[in-house]
Amino acid sequence: MEETKQQNSSVNNESSAAFCNKRPIKEQSVNSAGNTVLSAQGCSTMGGASPQDKEGEGAPYSTAVSEATLTTKQLLQHWNAVNKKVKPIRLLFEIPETRTVEDQGSKYVVYKVVVIKSGTYDGSQAYVERRYSDFEKLHKNILKNFKEEIEEIIFPKKIVARNFMQEKIIERKLAFMDYLRQLYAIKDIRESDEFIEFFFLPEVQEGYSCLRSGQYTSALNCLLNVLSLQEKLCMRYYDRLVLTLSAISVCCRDLGNIEGAYQFCEKSGIILHSYSRHKYLIPLLKFQLTLGNELGKNMRHLQQKVTELEELHGCQSNLPSLKELVVQEYIQ
Repeated sequence: MEETKQQNSSVNNESSAAFCNKRPIKEQSVNSAGNTVLSAQGCSTMGGASPQDKEGEGAPYSTAVSEATLTTKQLLQHWNAVNKKVKPIRLLFEIPETRTVEDQGSKYVVYKVVVIKSGTYDGSQAYVERRYSDFEKLHKNILKNFKEEIEEIIFPKKIVARNFMQEKIIERKLAFMDYLRQLYAIKDIRESDEFIEFFFLPEVQEGYSCLRSGQYTSALNCLLNVLSLQEKLCMRYYDRLVLTLSAISVCCRDLGNIEGAYQFCEKSGIILHSYSRHKYLIPLLKFQLTLGNELGKNMRHLQQKVTELEELHGCQSNLPSLKELVVQEYIQ
């Protein structure tokens, strides 16, 4: 009996420490199907527990409660549920393919870098193609602001001879995978512009360039891949997502896909819900309003929202349209 009490006390103490040290942080994200998703980082609140997580006939947990009010069994059930449902998102960087390119007298190897979300099924195969000079540029950019943090990280050296032999390419490929993994392990670096933009800046610039020239299909294909990368790499940087979602919506509209345009526009509006002064918000909602009316949707609520925002900020007749805002972004 004494041994059982000691075990229960030990479990309670461990659970209490874990519960006190983990704060619920939720971020809003959007998936490719146009649905809004809440992804949790760290520990979810007790509100996430299901009725099956309770003991006996007590009410399910609706808010975080003190550890002292829970039995050992309830704590174990709760943390088992948390471990099953909430997994920290980690990214893996794989290079499954390489190709050798000969262009105007120069020859180089292109590495296909695939970004994979671990801990869950990742159906979006977002990837970029980068050559050695691109990795080298990334390293130089990281060195400017994070020299101390990466002093022990070795960047793959340039190979002077036999660099197109298969074994050398495989060796270099593995070295780049390890290099990206080590950079991502450092929080300040994985959240930096230098690291994040390595994975999509050339592609997003290309997408916007195609959009401005009226090549909407090419722009759309490029921007959809960019969106998938951004949703994995920079969910907390809402501005980037809003820009990309808005540009995709404009492409869909000009290609005649009104339903798709509406869905991506709606996703962007959800992200901007709490940013009433963002320059994109009113043009975005007006664009969504137009699309919704074309689709025969009931848009009274959105119309009221637009009216309230215009009254709040002063109705301005010279506000640019969403498309006018979009085409001004990422001009090199």
